[in-house]
Amino acid sequence: MTTRLAKNLGRTRSKGREADGRWSEWAVAGIWLLAGLLLRVWQFGWYPLREDEALYGYWARLIASGRDSMLERVAVDKPPFFLYALARWFQWFGASDASGRSLNVLLSFLTLAVLWRLARRIYGPRVGLWSLAFFALSPFAISFAPTMYTDPMLTLWIVLALWAASYRLGLLAGLALGMGFATKQNALLFIPLVFPALFLGQRPRWKVKVISNQLSVISEQARDRYLAPLITDYSLLMTFPAGFGYLVYKVWQWDHWRILPADIPDFWTQAWRSYGGLGLVAPSDWPARVAAWWEVGRWWGGFALGTVVVAGLGLAAAWAAWRAVKSQSHQSSVISHQLRKPSLVVLPLFTDNCLLITDYWTLLLAGFTFAYLILHIIVSFQPWDRYLLPLAPLAAMLSARGAVTLWDAARAWKGVWRWGAAAALALTLALGAVRAATARIPVGGDHGAYSGLLAVADYLNENVPHYHGVIYQRWLGWQWNWYLWEREDRVYWADEAMLVDDLASDRYGYARFVVFPAWHLDEKPALDAALAPLGLRLEERLRVKDGASGELRFVVYEIEPHIRLR
Repeated sequence: MTTRLAKNLGRTRSKGREADGRWSEWAVAGIWLLAGLLLRVWQFGWYPLREDEALYGYWARLIASGRDSMLERVAVDKPPFFLYALARWFQWFGASDASGRSLNVLLSFLTLAVLWRLARRIYGPRVGLWSLAFFALSPFAISFAPTMYTDPMLTLWIVLALWAASYRLGLLAGLALGMGFATKQNALLFIPLVFPALFLGQRPRWKVKVISNQLSVISEQARDRYLAPLITDYSLLMTFPAGFGYLVYKVWQWDHWRILPADIPDFWTQAWRSYGGLGLVAPSDWPARVAAWWEVGRWWGGFALGTVVVAGLGLAAAWAAWRAVKSQSHQSSVISHQLRKPSLVVLPLFTDNCLLITDYWTLLLAGFTFAYLILHIIVSFQPWDRYLLPLAPLAAMLSARGAVTLWDAARAWKGVWRWGAAAALALTLALGAVRAATARIPVGGDHGAYSGLLAVADYLNENVPHYHGVIYQRWLGWQWNWYLWEREDRVYWADEAMLVDDLASDRYGYARFVVFPAWHLDEKPALDAALAPLGLRLEERLRVKDGASGELRFVVYEIEPHIRLR
């Protein structure tokens, strides 16, 4: 009786410690989730929308308003899901910069939560929490969250696809990556990541115990249990393509339902035209490509040193995984012989006397990241920061794995040095995150180039008569589509002759305004010269400067006769 009571008491204490550990893990995760959310909303609403953000918002507004619910009168170069999700968001919360940005903030927050569960699934609770921390502090993830780009939603679908792959849920992984394609075509590049990940998934985590580096006797029943995941993986060859293919089909179905005019092609052709096509870059141009991508990637850690540190941790994780796999590779033949299944590939990695797959995940993540970067150098992808955002969750897991590996390897150090290195890492990550949150890195949305645009839009809306006013626009057309949504009195002018031709029929019947961005003011004299023969001139009405630097941003002019008629 006493022995049984002691055993029960021991089990109760063990369960209590386990429950306390889970509550502690959830508490730490909650802190990082909150920190990640705060960093993502810090610069919320500081600046107006950039060109592509305004364009996506305009398309979504066309859908939400019913003016063009199938986007048949605009040349759309993106799949529809993000645009329709944003349109629904506008119907719920109103069409504004704030509501549009809040959708991506929510999506980035959800990515934080899913990434935590993914990393925990692959590496366990410890690395899972550190992966959450690294992604919460990721400057790229912070910078893109308060925007209206499609990439934060694409990133969420990729992480969801990997999470499904970690459970070997082929259909769900295919559907998730298919939703990524329905958001942005770049999801196609992540098939080589998600599909192999399915074969590393575990339900539950697969391991074969080893005693003193010798295989124990494995019964037929145990062998079938261990090898069942490998044997049934053939189903993944059908379920993953089925899920992904279904969503691709639905995207093309939507595109074929659209009744387009002759001058507007399907979204795929339009994307190819907008982008200018893709092709291999000559090797002689590779150094210039590397330099161009470095100008974007150097902000990965918030500043150059932070980028080097984060990249170094990822390389440390990959190196440790490679060494572990290489040092135990000779065990593969032994295991295959014991299991009498030489045709099956048995993944050999021994850690704490267990055959695990976690290091193969590390090699997959690192290998894909490296291949993705090389592809963007040798193929003529534009060096745009948004293309690197989907790598942020992968880099967070690699950096977390590397940090934990180095921490464990540094146990022999004196405590002051070990904790000093940890403090230096924390300071580096925090500095990069704060720089991103306060819009001090040129990544994501606008960081001051279009300061004052909202003041110009407000002035035009208030001072240009709706029935006898004209707003001539030559630059910032996508922004004006968004910010002057209610104005149908906008006229595009490609050059001075085009504007003069529009004026010739009625020089004085309308109030006409022209907006010059500061970086195009050198073109004003040409317009002055074109207007002079008509007896017209440009009269300055509004001058807008950047509130922080005092630098001139925009000048609004009204076209008036040299002598005002009374």
